[in-house]
Amino acid sequence: MGSIIDSFMRQNNGQITVDDVKKLGLNPNLLIDLANRGQLERVDRGVYIDPAMFEDDLYILQYRFKRGIFFKDTALFLHHLIDRTPDHYQLNFPSRYHAPAIKQYPVKAYYQKPEWYSLGIEEVLTPGQHQVRVYNIERTLCDILRTRDASDSETIRQAMVRYVQLKQKDIGRLIQYADLFHVRAKINSYMEVLL
Repeated sequence: MGSIIDSFMRQNNGQITVDDVKKLGLNPNLLIDLANRGQLERVDRGVYIDPAMFEDDLYILQYRFKRGIFFKDTALFLHHLIDRTPDHYQLNFPSRYHAPAIKQYPVKAYYQKPEWYSLGIEEVLTPGQHQVRVYNIERTLCDILRTRDASDSETIRQAMVRYVQLKQKDIGRLIQYADLFHVRAKINSYMEVLL
């Protein structure tokens, strides 16, 4: 493999995309050639990994659906507030966004008005050590309590217990989001018991 690609993949936990290759000033067809020779494995359109590595589903989804923000139980998992890996991933998109290819993936898509869609976005590392966009913890706790499609009670309880144990929690921001998303009474009932 080319030393530039080797070096990049070592820094990027064994994964490279067509966009990465373009930024490196190389021809993206090089990835196809390397995959044909067995030096890379194509795991999705435009995403390649070292054949000795496990693919990072979360990173691949973020690459394929750049407007998607990890949401609800998937965000809880990324923030280490629940133990289990979600059986399907949840991504939030701006309203009117259309991605027909998303049906090919184990993803539940949500759509929100722009001012709510863009509220509380941050970046975290996946278990595969790649950065992805997710809603912050306080926003996520409010999202899982909303009546339409709320998370199950055990997931909510585990997330709330872990949240109150965090050193880096922002109760003020949690209350602000709770008011905005109309879940203040539910947040208060958990916080009164746990704090």
